[in-house]
Amino acid sequence: MSRCLPAWIAALQACACLGLHAQTAPAAPPEPQALVTLRSTLLRQVMSDSQLLTEQYERALAKAEAEVAALGDYEEARAIRQRREQLKALYTGTASSLATPLLLAQARLTGSAQSSGEMLSGWRSNGSGAEWLNFRLVPGRYHFEFEANMSDAPVAGSIYASSKFQPQQTAMFEFNEISLLGPSLENRRSFEIVRSADETTFASVRVGPLTFTRSPVTLRFTSAAGYPANTIRLRNFRLVPITDEGSAGLPATTPAINGTDALQQATAQLRDALETARKAAAVSYLAGLEKLADSQPALKRQVEVEMRRMSRLADQKTGPTGIRAITTAAGGLNGFEDISDARLAAAEPASGDRFKVVHEGRELSIRLLWVKCAPADEKDVGVKNLARHFKIAEEDVISIGRFAREFTAGYLRDKPLRLLVRPDRDKDGTQAALLFLPDVGLYQNVLVDHGLAAVQPPPRDLKRNATEKALISMLEARENETKERKPPPGAWALQPEGNGGDRP
Repeated sequence: MSRCLPAWIAALQACACLGLHAQTAPAAPPEPQALVTLRSTLLRQVMSDSQLLTEQYERALAKAEAEVAALGDYEEARAIRQRREQLKALYTGTASSLATPLLLAQARLTGSAQSSGEMLSGWRSNGSGAEWLNFRLVPGRYHFEFEANMSDAPVAGSIYASSKFQPQQTAMFEFNEISLLGPSLENRRSFEIVRSADETTFASVRVGPLTFTRSPVTLRFTSAAGYPANTIRLRNFRLVPITDEGSAGLPATTPAINGTDALQQATAQLRDALETARKAAAVSYLAGLEKLADSQPALKRQVEVEMRRMSRLADQKTGPTGIRAITTAAGGLNGFEDISDARLAAAEPASGDRFKVVHEGRELSIRLLWVKCAPADEKDVGVKNLARHFKIAEEDVISIGRFAREFTAGYLRDKPLRLLVRPDRDKDGTQAALLFLPDVGLYQNVLVDHGLAAVQPPPRDLKRNATEKALISMLEARENETKERKPPPGAWALQPEGNGGDRP
């Protein structure tokens, strides 16, 4: 079964968080909000564009699962079921990530409308509401959604002299796009909300569809009348992309000879469609970055870093790990066992780079490939080697080793782990592995970036393919950058003055 089809989506999700995780030194400044917003917009567009295709692929998997199970191949059917669950999990709970929030902190309030956090209330007069000026969003079709609670105002009804000031059972509102010529008739929607069962129950309200052909836009939400005798509280305003409904099954051109053939053809169609969508989204994102660099020269360096990262992503056949295709015969990581959704075992790690993981009922002893953390035991023969590597005292090596062990235990606990494991074992049964985490990438990078691991490349006489050489070179470059950082992190900060450290 192919396990990498919507992988470029996961890679983009990882890309969206790399800027936060790759450099976690306290002195690192936060990313500019404009860059974060642009990246979030790209991610929402990617997830929205690919959702229909992924649903079609999931239906093909369901058909294949039923046919394989009918033939009695329950192990293969179970594998297909796991893949379906992975696809569903990719979009489970993503409504908030696909939606574009309309934050009240960014809105201009009109009339008697009042905000408390992200709650909008105070509808005493006609025309009260909120207006979002020059709001940026990806052009397309949306639903406007929010949550509402409507109840009687906490006053005696007898003080109201006329029906105008009596509590109402419904309230009319209007949402529309404002253009240079006034309200856009195509995106003008009037609707009502109804009285709630109690003061704590919020009902979901959906309005639309709305079609936005340009960005930025100005959006306005107002009440059609005043409701002084009611307490109306509204929250969670958002624009949710509309995914067109597809056919109930596969296209008629897909011959369903058997489950395997149908699945292979659906896989090919999905891969091609996703690649087309990825290229379009990447081009749009790069264009947005160029505009951002032109409009804000102070961000030019950070934008250039982001553009280089996108270029590397475009050059890769990216999987969930964010490295080049790991299954190709020519330059990939041949011979590695690919283990997904493993978990750190309950036992305390032996060190920052040595620990046990549990996967499908079996326990594996793992050591991280090409890096070495300081040992936590002062009798370990590696103490002297690490002391020479970091140019620190041996007692400091023990302290860093214990910290690295605690760091790994806390960082990996209860997280889904993906490992590429070498089949050969050490004398004690330990296997060397590359370890990846969602939204982070290679865990070896994290340890090196924190100054908690020394890079230990294999002997030069061992044959390594191009991919392995590239990964080792990347680790060595990261280590050089880490020890030159001011102030240096981890073990590099413990160097005595004169050895390149800052310690007095």
